[in-house]
Amino acid sequence: MRKSSDAAITPLEQQLLVYMQKADYEPQDASALARGLGIDSRERPALRAIIKEWEQAGRILRLRQARYALRAPSDEPLQGRVRRIKPGKYIFVADSQGQEQLRRIMQPEGAAAIELPIMPHREGGAMDGDLVRVTLRRGASASRQHRRRTHQRPDTRDLQLEVRVDEILERRRGTWVGIYRPGGRYGTLQGDGRTAPEQVMLTTPPPPELLAGMAITVEIENYPRGKMPATGRIESVLGWPHDTGVEVTSIMHRYTLRDTFPPAVLTEAEALPQEIPAEELARREDWRERCVLTIDPASARDYDDAISLTPLPGGKTELAVHIADVSYYVRPGSALDAEAALRGNSTYLPDRVLPMLPPRLCDDLCSLRAGEDRLTKLCVITFNDKGEAIKTRFADAVICSRARLSYEQALAVLEQRESTGQEELDAMLRLGHTLASQLRTRRMQQGALSLDMPEVRVLLDAQGTPVGVECEHSDIAHQMIEEFMLAANEAVARALKAALVPTIYRVHEEPDPAKLQSFALTAKSYGIRAGSLNSRTELTRVMEQIKGHVDEQLLTVALLKAMMRARYATHALGHFGLAKGDYCHFTSPIRRYADLIVHRGFAKLAEGKHARTHLPAPGRLAEIAEHISETERNSAAAENEAHQSMLAQFLAAECESDSPRPWLAIITDAYPQGLCVEIPQLQMKGFISGDMLSDYLDSRWYFERHLRSWRSLDGRQLSPGHTLQVIPDNVDLASRFVDFVPFPATAELLKNTAEN
Repeated sequence: MRKSSDAAITPLEQQLLVYMQKADYEPQDASALARGLGIDSRERPALRAIIKEWEQAGRILRLRQARYALRAPSDEPLQGRVRRIKPGKYIFVADSQGQEQLRRIMQPEGAAAIELPIMPHREGGAMDGDLVRVTLRRGASASRQHRRRTHQRPDTRDLQLEVRVDEILERRRGTWVGIYRPGGRYGTLQGDGRTAPEQVMLTTPPPPELLAGMAITVEIENYPRGKMPATGRIESVLGWPHDTGVEVTSIMHRYTLRDTFPPAVLTEAEALPQEIPAEELARREDWRERCVLTIDPASARDYDDAISLTPLPGGKTELAVHIADVSYYVRPGSALDAEAALRGNSTYLPDRVLPMLPPRLCDDLCSLRAGEDRLTKLCVITFNDKGEAIKTRFADAVICSRARLSYEQALAVLEQRESTGQEELDAMLRLGHTLASQLRTRRMQQGALSLDMPEVRVLLDAQGTPVGVECEHSDIAHQMIEEFMLAANEAVARALKAALVPTIYRVHEEPDPAKLQSFALTAKSYGIRAGSLNSRTELTRVMEQIKGHVDEQLLTVALLKAMMRARYATHALGHFGLAKGDYCHFTSPIRRYADLIVHRGFAKLAEGKHARTHLPAPGRLAEIAEHISETERNSAAAENEAHQSMLAQFLAAECESDSPRPWLAIITDAYPQGLCVEIPQLQMKGFISGDMLSDYLDSRWYFERHLRSWRSLDGRQLSPGHTLQVIPDNVDLASRFVDFVPFPATAELLKNTAEN
């Protein structure tokens, strides 16, 4: 049979190739392809012959229901960084150039995956955060090979690209953190296998104070290669891993986070004038006599956003969003700017904040404190009576905040439980709530995803020891400020794009169809009807079913995992989760470098096209976007690890308590060994041994394999989806794995359930 090639291609083949390479093409069957190409019945046999030939040649992939998609090219070299998700599972995050390549490659699927799984055992010795060069592969997984052996049709998962690491271009860090273990000549470092190898041979004698089990940092000499182990020199002794402060300090070293600023940066910050020059005040809009207020968490130390609302005739509302003008103080080329760019963002650990800017700026000059003159970037949006933005303008301004409210205080006013003591403020809050409700309703109608998760915070005492937890839910006060910040971010992004001002956008691409299909199968197993989730309408419908479901949190987490990770880019690629075409980060320049870049481009909006502003060259801007996406991921990983560590320490203390607090647990799976559970209020998983059921729940319990559940002799049952109260019994602080046991009061509850 003649092999189709681009060198000797027929007009119909060319027409088909162009059609299937379109960005909006979705897999179609032969009849749909014929209709799409607009060919008559006489040409359809030729079309079917081409499709059959291309399928046999491996040029196209036949999916379920005889739908066809072009195969992506193999051996496509890309650069990016490795991320270790869990032991044995790695993903590849493409750099800016690689993202462009992937967008071209993924056109037939209509998705632009920038995070791809690394083929099993093909990470090539790369560790978390390493810069690598990889090769693309199309569908080499074991499950796919199984389908071929069993003659099953491929499905959408076969479109999944995977990668193989070919070369490690740059190692991520110069220090490893782990536990000291004696043995051999000088001992070893036991790493976590992610940020440090599982075993590092030490090449220098340990200091006298170093004892087995202590946490240490090691300067890297050699990375592991083949059978050759990693080697390094002891750099510092941190102390016992679970002593107060040592675990967080270890995490800071592990993720190369710093809690001090270089002397040049501090000197530059201290030299900034406290008083605002008169000429600077004169050129700005003066809002000091107008009612402007800030609403932040009660524990906040810096306030970088303020709002003001004014009712207008005809049911219109004017919203003014003031953002601290950090760009006035942090100039391009300064030591402050270089340090902020390096850090990329602030990092929030349970016992401390690692700010992007020195305290002189974030806690003082740029903090919109009540009663003090402060410089701002101003975005004013006029909304009609339906909550539609009809006019937007931008300016540099100066304010003197009228009041500083906590979310709790604002909520009390909105619920008419309390008053601020100022009628103008109370009226503004009520007007703001009305507008925010309209904005939120419109956003949801446009297909925005509502995936809010309660925030679990570990409470610490004065010594930094975990003593409790609290769960913070998003209330109407939080939602009001969130809607106003979203509106300002969108307005600025649209204006910058329209003015052709180079900037950094916040982007969130469409999910990978394979991951959405996998989630749909998961949702169906929980009794939720789910069609093709490639349709935003269907996805929204499924999310409505999840709300109020007994396993709402588990399903929400599963859906979040199916989503792409939001990142920064120099092109407005849209924000899928928010259902916005143009979006940027403008509202938090104290803690995000992306916002500072946006503020520098903002001058073109506030002062016109002739405004003087320093913007990085396009190539440098892409590098910055890639770098701050990486620092954001790094900070998020450190914050999560520190949070989980503190949570484990809290539960370990609860194990020793005479009256440990019970927690509601959802059973996620059942095995002969026991039950896997998740504690929604703690957002963590654990295990209940089957032996403990008989000990704590009165009666003998046994595992029913065919039902995948545990049953008692008196008719009680525990299956996936059921809930029970548990208390922690044992915590492995190293792995943070928690063993739970049933709370004794649960026994009576289960008895009543069985009787009813």
